Amino acid sequence: MLKKHLINGLILLPFIWLSTGIYLSKDSDKTMVIMILVSIVTSLMTFGIKEIKKNIINNRFIWLLLIIFSYLLFSYFYHGVSSREIRALIASLLLLITFPHQLLNKKTLLTLTVIGSITGLIFVIYFSIILKLGRGDWPLNAIPFSTITTVYLIFSIVFLLHCNNLKTQIIISLIVLINISSLILSETRGTLLAGFIAIIFILLKISIFKKINLKIIITSIIILSGIFLVLKHPIEQRIEQTAVEYHKIEAGNLTSSIGLRLQLWDSAPMLIKNNILLGVGNNIKNEIDNLYKKSKISQSLYNLQPAHLHNQYLDKMVKNGVLGLVLFISLLLFPIVTSKETNTLYKQLSLGVVIIFSISSLTDVPFNHGQTLFTYLLFIGVFNMFILKNKG
Repeated sequence: MLKKHLINGLILLPFIWLSTGIYLSKDSDKTMVIMILVSIVTSLMTFGIKEIKKNIINNRFIWLLLIIFSYLLFSYFYHGVSSREIRALIASLLLLITFPHQLLNKKTLLTLTVIGSITGLIFVIYFSIILKLGRGDWPLNAIPFSTITTVYLIFSIVFLLHCNNLKTQIIISLIVLINISSLILSETRGTLLAGFIAIIFILLKISIFKKINLKIIITSIIILSGIFLVLKHPIEQRIEQTAVEYHKIEAGNLTSSIGLRLQLWDSAPMLIKNNILLGVGNNIKNEIDNLYKKSKISQSLYNLQPAHLHNQYLDKMVKNGVLGLVLFISLLLFPIVTSKETNTLYKQLSLGVVIIFSISSLTDVPFNHGQTLFTYLLFIGVFNMFILKNKG
């Protein structure tokens, strides 16, 4: 029995890392590659090639990733792409090909959700409250951190809606509130919005009032109200900051955080003008320099020297062209299309993840960060196998 648990633990190592070590450093996605290699070797030693055949034949998400990888490989040699993106894609592909999806069952996923949620709260309290570090000085950037936190928030809500045991409902309700606290403390507007929309969608989809005991609803509202009172200051601070930036934009000052993003988005058509099909790749900074020399962008935007456009859709279009944008949108639409005939827990989990990443992509680039790219690819890839099994 101990040997079996050890083997399962080694195979699940990448998902364990996603709920623990992923928060520890800016390069935690590089360490993830080691975790994946350990998982792959253990899977091959335990199951042989049985899982490989099953996954390649049945999981069409793997087929899509192979197409995306082929295009990125071409782009890498043509005009350059992020090595972080290629590394995460290759590692995720290899894991999904060899991974026995049945190991990530509901019980295991719930356990990882609890661990990931608590670890996330400890992380944000330690670095933002105890050490009083700015979000830019955290070991993991606040935006990928909050994106992962929002994923665990959605997981915990979906599990809550599918739970009938009162004790478990109370525990999961606390996990929901823990994730909300982490999100508020991270002060990331885009992921807060994404989380809110995903929650509303899932609650409407599942008809919450038929699923949860009235006592749990009342208790959750009381605890949630208490948390918002405790965290009132950071919430008000972020709202005030947003209002100040809005008034600056109204006055024609586009040097604030939001103002610079508006300038970036406005520059996208000029950046892509001569490279519509394939994009400019890693030459984006050179293209921005050229626009500045032609006086087509402001000094403030030039000084920013952005590595991306703070919008995943525009960023994909500019760097990878129309072809890259189409493949990216396919990555978002795939879980929706493949799960449309089912209404399982795994469908709801998948849709929650898709909504979070789709909305977050409007103001940031979650697919450019290794940590969040791993989160999307691995969870969606495994959930797809459960959805296919349910269809069968």
